[in-house]
Order: sequence, then structure tokens, then C-alpha cells
Amino acid sequence: MVYWSREEFLQAIVPFIAEGLQAGDLVVHVFHEEPAEPVVEGLEALGLDVAAEIANGKLMLLTAAHAFAPAGRFDLEEATTGLKDMIQSACNAGAPRVRFSVDLSYVLSGTPGIEDFMTFDSRANEEIFPSFPFICICAYDATRGVNALVEDMFVTHPLVFVRGIPMVNPYYQPWQQVTGQAAYLARWKDRYSAAVGSART
Repeated sequence: MVYWSREEFLQAIVPFIAEGLQAGDLVVHVFHEEPAEPVVEGLEALGLDVAAEIANGKLMLLTAAHAFAPAGRFDLEEATTGLKDMIQSACNAGAPRVRFSVDLSYVLSGTPGIEDFMTFDSRANEEIFPSFPFICICAYDATRGVNALVEDMFVTHPLVFVRGIPMVNPYYQPWQQVTGQAAYLARWKDRYSAAVGSART
């Protein structure tokens, strides 16, 4: 999802989370630059008891660092395995599915290992979505104006929401196709390795 204002972000994310809670899903909201408080306020305005949903384990509000790099480094294999395990555990506990909302600005955080995040995103389309009951919205603030990241997102996401309109993404490339193009993988490594170096400077 590409958005241009916090209001636009909330108009999409709050109903997405609320729908999941009402359906009995395990809902995980991963925040980074967009704070969690307005999302909580939006859910409460819909009549949801957010504290109770967190207490009963149906809602998780996690910082991106906690969700993806609890040891201080993003690890591609650990992230992939951890997500699969989380979905399986939720289903074993009776949840019909797991739904994530993720603030994708985290990719520019400079976290060590973050250069593999787009590979994680792309692989998920092959390894997770076809085999597990999982729904995810990756949200990106277009006002940041980082054209390279927008370009990469369009390669790795089969559906896009722009101005609230869902569309099949004509620029999407399946993981198997991406792996056949070494230039894509090298470009991702270079771009986000540079972000790590910049953040450390």
C-alpha cells in the first residue's frame, strides 16, 4: 500500500486490523515511523477493547526492530522460519489465519542485515502465501520520495493499493523469476547496504 498521509494510512490499516480481530485472526501490527497510538485510537473508536485483545493474545503491537531483528540484526532465514512458526502456532491455537500490517519504512532503518529484507518479501510470495493462511499489508509513505524503494516494492508485491484502490500489479515478478536476474539481487544488496552504512555514519 502506497499512501500520502497518516489519515490515508489509518483509513486502510484500522479496518484491516479490526476485520481480523472480529474474524478471530491473530493480528500483528508492526510499526516503525508511523506510531502505534493513532492505530489504537482508531480501533477503540470502532468499539474494540484493544487492551483485552492484546491480553488474550489476539493482537500484537510490535516495533519493527522487535518483530524482525530482536537480536539487533535482520536474518533472512530466521525471519522466514519465525514467520512460518508463528502462523502454524496461531492456527494450532484455533486462529483461522494470521494477518500482518507492516510499516515498510523499516527497510531504510539501517539495521544490519536489512539488505536481505526485499529478498524476504519476495520469497514470502512463494514460501508462505501459497501454503499458510496469511494476509499482509506492507505500507509505505510515498512522501518520503525514495524512488528506489517504491520500485523494489512493485517488483515484490503482486497487489498494490494506491489511493485506496486495489490493483493487480503489472510490475510484479515472482521469486523464481527474480532469482534468475542476478542484477535485481545485487541491486537490493547495494541499495540497503548503503542505507546501513548511512545510518551508522
